[in-house]
Amino acid sequence: MTLPALRLLEASGFTPMLTGKRWAEDLMSGMSWRFDPIEGHVTEDLQRIRYISNHLGPRPLGLLFPNSFSSALLFSIGRVRNAGFATDGRRLLLEKVVEEPGSMHEVERFFRLAHGAIKAWGGTPAWDEVPEELGMKLLARHEAAARNLMHQYNIPEKFVLLAPIARGLHHGKEKQWKHFNELCGPLREKGYEPIIFPSVREEEANKKACPDATILPPTTLGNYAALAKRAHLVIANDSGISHVAAAVGANQITLLGVTDPARTRPWNQRAVCLGNSVEGWPTLDIVLHSIDQQL
Repeated sequence: MTLPALRLLEASGFTPMLTGKRWAEDLMSGMSWRFDPIEGHVTEDLQRIRYISNHLGPRPLGLLFPNSFSSALLFSIGRVRNAGFATDGRRLLLEKVVEEPGSMHEVERFFRLAHGAIKAWGGTPAWDEVPEELGMKLLARHEAAARNLMHQYNIPEKFVLLAPIARGLHHGKEKQWKHFNELCGPLREKGYEPIIFPSVREEEANKKACPDATILPPTTLGNYAALAKRAHLVIANDSGISHVAAAVGANQITLLGVTDPARTRPWNQRAVCLGNSVEGWPTLDIVLHSIDQQL
């Protein structure tokens, strides 16, 4: 969801150099920006940030998308001139404070953060409105890997990607819909094979949640994104997979029951969102009807 903000930075004359969790590196590699992984170990992460800072000249600029105190502390100690929202009691650690823009979608919020930081750094934002598309670019090897995976596992041209697992809780409530397995029969009756590529360490959870689907070995997020482009439909909870599908403009249905679509829906004009934090999860019949419409 930070892609429009990062694209704004680049278009405004700044060179994005990313730090983040290692799993994001492959997904973001098509954007041609340097990526340095953060492992979650304070000493190692600080050494890495200082190394980057020393090789980019005196105290480079840093934009903090996370809201955490620890992220601001890491950049501050690492001699990075950071900018961000004054969340989690970190105002004194920020060189440039960007004022909170109010309630809006997270894509818009990140964009406003970058827009405000560019102005605070003396630059001129290249544009003022959030793009309608996230604008993910994939590498040729991701597209090739998707073709190879389809050939290797005999995936038919008519397939639907299912993502039944959403880890963690939202305000103490589970974030995953309970009826993914009941989609497999109707999808096959329509001639579409239900396919799952689970993330690492989630194979068993996927087998339990959706045992009737074709469950294949994990692949990288870049490869998964290329598969999502090829799928006739991606059906996911309000989770990372929903946003990966949105990033490549895939045909998708996102299922919500405890989260607010006004803040976290997939940023994709083609996306269909069913359910919300007020009305709760959609029924199986509603989802099947939506699948009929999408296919």
